[in-house]
Amino acid sequence: MMYRHSIASTGLLVGLLAILPAAVLAQTVSSTAQFKLQTSTSAYRLGPGDTIEMSAANLPDMTTNRVILTDGTVTLPIIGSIRLSGLSQGEASDELTDLYRPYLKEPRITVSVLNPRPLNVTVLGEVNRPGPYTLGSAGATLSYLTSTAGTSTNNNTGQGSIGGVGGGRLTVSQALGLAGGVTEVADIEKILLIRPLPGGQKSRISVNLWSMIQNAETAQDLPLLDGDALVIPKAEPNKVGYDANLVNTTTFAPSTVEVKVVGEVNRPGFVSVAPGARMTDALVAAGGLNNDADYKAVQLFRLNPDGTMTAFQLEARLEEGRDPVKNPSLRKGDLVRVPRSFGAGLIKGLQDVVSPLYLINLFRDVLRVR
Repeated sequence: MMYRHSIASTGLLVGLLAILPAAVLAQTVSSTAQFKLQTSTSAYRLGPGDTIEMSAANLPDMTTNRVILTDGTVTLPIIGSIRLSGLSQGEASDELTDLYRPYLKEPRITVSVLNPRPLNVTVLGEVNRPGPYTLGSAGATLSYLTSTAGTSTNNNTGQGSIGGVGGGRLTVSQALGLAGGVTEVADIEKILLIRPLPGGQKSRISVNLWSMIQNAETAQDLPLLDGDALVIPKAEPNKVGYDANLVNTTTFAPSTVEVKVVGEVNRPGFVSVAPGARMTDALVAAGGLNNDADYKAVQLFRLNPDGTMTAFQLEARLEEGRDPVKNPSLRKGDLVRVPRSFGAGLIKGLQDVVSPLYLINLFRDVLRVR
């Protein structure tokens, strides 16, 4: 019974389609085509180096692949050279459909990007390696997001290139990581995204990554397009409602912080610690205190952005935990000095006094007097 009903329903549908006016059918097809075009259109703008595919509905012989030349043009069958640089894929499809209209009956041309060109972005301001960056299209993964392998940077310029999918979804936070992470004074609440527009104009977009890490507003982490520039400003001192220490533990902060430890430790020199690490973490990384160390008078020296120096005297006690006052977090360039204890200094002085070299020098002085 159900089977017969299905057949009857199908027959009724076919009958209705047969009596529908041609204009209604044409309108239905047109709406469908427009919907497909809108869903395939993105903000990506075609440019020199893009490999595109042009295809025509019901005309497989018209399908062709082309690379957009440095002047922004491609040469296509029948119509010859045409400029596509600056157009979206949807706009290019519309443009070519109009150009092929005199030669094809009801042309429906589709343009899609097969291999995007390298993505060029610039990151400026409070990042550790400011400058222009190029993401090549040779690789298939964005491995740089978790590793520095494969990264090359031109010294003193900040300019670098790195493997990845050109024109892919490189986001603002990922670009910050690419540029070595934000500095400890960066204001990620007021990042400025400058984007070039067709006609030589530029749009300015405010990006609030602080809101993203506070309220999980992932929409703030915008994908970047070719030619975008990011400017990361400096935060105001003691900015209300802003935690620089929390920022320094995020994925768009540097992966390591380098500080120098000198004095009475087992391995003095530069050490690398994780973002958000405390003073005692640096001492542990330097091999710990030796027997002559005065753990009650450890000094932390910090060069401030305005050129002044701040000095702290602290006790190196692991039981202080992560107390921000007694065991402060470290910043890039900090110097930690562990002095010698009074007793160890006194013993060292006595050892110098009774050493053979000291006696020899003393006798020489006596002989000179005579």
